[in-house]
Amino acid sequence: MKRDPRLRGLSSEHHHALVLARTVTALVDAGRADDAADHLVDRFERELEPHFRVEEALLLPALRGVGEVALVERTEADHASLRALARAARGGRRDGLVAFAERLTDHVRFEERELFPCCEARLPAAVLDAVEQRGC
Repeated sequence: MKRDPRLRGLSSEHHHALVLARTVTALVDAGRADDAADHLVDRFERELEPHFRVEEALLLPALRGVGEVALVERTEADHASLRALARAARGGRRDGLVAFAERLTDHVRFEERELFPCCEARLPAAVLDAVEQRGC
């Protein structure tokens, strides 16, 4: 899929998110839920949370401004759900690990297939430039 160069950083981070989801699932399937939780928590803080913050600070307000409210609300709901599942894992709960992996995979697909194409089509160059300048 051809991606606007200014969104390629965020898009490439999606690959890492999919690897995280597969790893978490594989560790759970191997009976290593504690390792899966540790891996999830570490990677969430270092990779996913910063990614979410860029989207929430730059893309979502701009999308809301051009009337793409449904996409914004879906993204916010996904981020909230993933954060809640990561907090649960950090707090010792292991029952949501597979749900986290599934939700993350669905979220990445949504962003690649719907959110980012909309950003490319509807957002001003200045917003996309700002995303690129954030080092994503």
